[in-house]
Amino acid sequence: MNNKLPLLEELLKYHKEKKLILSMPGNKCGIGFLKDDIGREFLNKMGYLDITEVGNLDNFHHAEGVIKEAQDLLADLYKADRGYFLVNGSSSGNLASIFSAFNEGDEVLVERNCHKSIYNALILRKLKVVYIESDFDLENGIILPCNEIDIEKALGKAENPKGIILTSPNYYGVSCNLDDILKKLKSKGLKIVVDAAHGAHYGFNQKLPKSIVELADYTVTSAHKTLPALTQGAYLLVNDPSSNVEFFISAFNTTSPSYLIMSSLDYARHYLENYAEQDYSKLIDLAQSYKKKINSLNKVKVLSQNDLNSSKKSYELDESRYIMTLPSGYSGNKLLDYLLENKIQSEMSFSRGVVLILSPFNTVDDFEKLYRAIMLLDMKKLREEEKNLEYIKLTRKKILEPFEVHNAKYREVNLFEAIGEISKDFIVPYPPGIPIVLPGEEITQEVIDAIIWYKSKFISILGVHRNSIKIVLVE
Repeated sequence: MNNKLPLLEELLKYHKEKKLILSMPGNKCGIGFLKDDIGREFLNKMGYLDITEVGNLDNFHHAEGVIKEAQDLLADLYKADRGYFLVNGSSSGNLASIFSAFNEGDEVLVERNCHKSIYNALILRKLKVVYIESDFDLENGIILPCNEIDIEKALGKAENPKGIILTSPNYYGVSCNLDDILKKLKSKGLKIVVDAAHGAHYGFNQKLPKSIVELADYTVTSAHKTLPALTQGAYLLVNDPSSNVEFFISAFNTTSPSYLIMSSLDYARHYLENYAEQDYSKLIDLAQSYKKKINSLNKVKVLSQNDLNSSKKSYELDESRYIMTLPSGYSGNKLLDYLLENKIQSEMSFSRGVVLILSPFNTVDDFEKLYRAIMLLDMKKLREEEKNLEYIKLTRKKILEPFEVHNAKYREVNLFEAIGEISKDFIVPYPPGIPIVLPGEEITQEVIDAIIWYKSKFISILGVHRNSIKIVLVE
């Protein structure tokens, strides 16, 4: 008899280590449900509430009762025409939105540095793509979202665009004010889909960036990332009156929906409505206070909005998130490991820092623990051979659409044999994490030179295997 339970045992072990969770989920491993009596009851009875669609519990795929009532409350809160719970995460919302907004063969503008689920939707829906270029902040080592100028450039390359798919905010909690350009695009009849996975809390306090929901036809937010909701729980907010989105929500979500996830989404909406304004005000005041204390140690730097506005482009920073950066020559990966050794769980690392997702459920003691960890940090242990990281801007040419490449035959060739060929794969250096080449784009000498440069700096490159890459065999 085998008594091993490797996954369950490791999960229980992780729980017993009592780490400070400065990462997803937004419920901070259950702490977020301790806010009030109904949240505590939900947490305490969670294991007993795993039920299916019986009695008066309504039907997720044909909501007419309590699920519909909860979703209507969600729409009212976000000031959207319709609101929906998602139990397969924001990925299912991105797929449902894109399938609902666009028809096969439509041309769309898409941010180059978008989520995998959006690329999946482009392939499955067989869309024609015009890419919006991503930007990179060399001084701070982070990826920046697209701005109005970037969108205008992409629009100028399009022949007959039907819409735009944006990511706002990005993983770092950075967004750009796109009100004017989005209103302009809507006036031209373009559909607007926004992956706002990291912005479910936006707009519920004046110290937070405003919500983009009212400007978009479809907005997808990952409630589980920043709110007291269970993992996989997300919202889809719709303002498109002609949308048949309910069919696609049903198609991309399980027919056995979790009532635990849906109930947590109901609770997260309740939290936003009743507590968010006051709680986020306290959180951001606390975060700002400790940002000053941490920065005064002159070891790491927690970025402020002013650090991103050195150029003519204006960016917004989510102050409920820390982008913690290191001086040039120090490793963000090593900082993440150091914090983990001190029982502090970061959300992610990048070349020169880490991202920490803060929460109204974090206490003064939590901030003090983070501050003390940085105070005791031996910077010499984070030293890393200088990589002289740069973001190399390239001129790219799309030959085939992503869906045309997906099932195409291919072969692997040496880098120098690939010049003039079409890439089968994403070719992405980490860092910075922005694709050099996307599937269907031409591999030029400029691309090969960029690959060689990144390799010379010992930067790993997704899509390059030793010195070979996959090219499409054009029949």
